Amino acid sequence: MSQTFSKDRKILIFSLVTAAATVIAGIMHLQMVPGNISRNTGEGILFLVGGLVQIFWAVPVVKRWGKVWQIIGLVGTGAFILMWYLDRLHLMPEGNILGGGQGAQEHTPREFPRGNMTGGEFPRGPRPPQLGLQIGKILFPPIELFQIAFIGLYACLAKMISKRQ
Repeated sequence: MSQTFSKDRKILIFSLVTAAATVIAGIMHLQMVPGNISRNTGEGILFLVGGLVQIFWAVPVVKRWGKVWQIIGLVGTGAFILMWYLDRLHLMPEGNILGGGQGAQEHTPREFPRGNMTGGEFPRGPRPPQLGLQIGKILFPPIELFQIAFIGLYACLAKMISKRQ
């Protein structure tokens, strides 16, 4: 009996850590909404809906709703990562996908003069360090790392649950 309780406890702790990974990624997506929705409505809505779904996804993870929910969670998060990667390779379409406004290619932002009044540029100094994990030429930002962690943790959790049954 104590061994069963120990396994259940491990699964519960693993479930909570997995749920935390998706909730953190969801919160990070929601933080991106205000900066994106005014510039690109489609992207802003994607971050809003995706962030809310990722936060919701903690429920099926902790409550163990079953294999179908596990597959949906893994595929959905994988799709989010794939879109990010394709965007980094510049394979995603640019512009406002919902229409009604100017797309990124049509819009030319108002340029502000660079430098000081005499025409020289302000010293910029070293570029601030970016958070994330650098693999080759690709910098994986924290949000992607949490999503990758979620996929790995959720796959392991699914394996643990299936072994227990």
